[in-house]
Amino acid sequence: MTRRRWEWGLLVMWLALVASINWAVPLQHAPLIFSSAAREHVSPWLVAAVIRTESGFRPDVVSRRGAVGLMQVLPGTAVWIRGRAGIRGGGLTDPATNIALGTWYLSYLLSRYGGDQTLALAAYNGGPHVVDDWLKAGLLTRASPPAAIPYPETRAFVTRVLWLQRAYGTVYAGLWHRPR
Repeated sequence: MTRRRWEWGLLVMWLALVASINWAVPLQHAPLIFSSAAREHVSPWLVAAVIRTESGFRPDVVSRRGAVGLMQVLPGTAVWIRGRAGIRGGGLTDPATNIALGTWYLSYLLSRYGGDQTLALAAYNGGPHVVDDWLKAGLLTRASPPAAIPYPETRAFVTRVLWLQRAYGTVYAGLWHRPR
């Protein structure tokens, strides 16, 4: 009888732990995230962290600036991405389309900034032209930490995404392996 109570206690604690982890670092749309990340050679944990930060996994969110969906893609940016990447599909509130567009754009920015996640994420949030201006003015370098980002909103975005990327990688380790 005591052993059974102990086993039930462990089960309840395990379920509580899983629920709290899922609350802190939820992973919705995992198949879409994994397939887009693999196609674009981007960490799925980075994609999940951007989604969590941008929309909290709500596909119908529209920002004050008009960014739409899970990865908060601006309609004009979506048109540009579709033209460059040939991505077809539904509207920006469609999770598959939004994740494909946002992941392609994230991959493009990582390539543009030589793999520097801080600069790529700053460009994702504030725009590449802004990051290019900061680089030209010497406000940022390719080795700058997030704390050096001049805009408080962009600095907070980059810091949160990088923290969540580590959290996703830790919590969900073993779910995805980068193709060789």
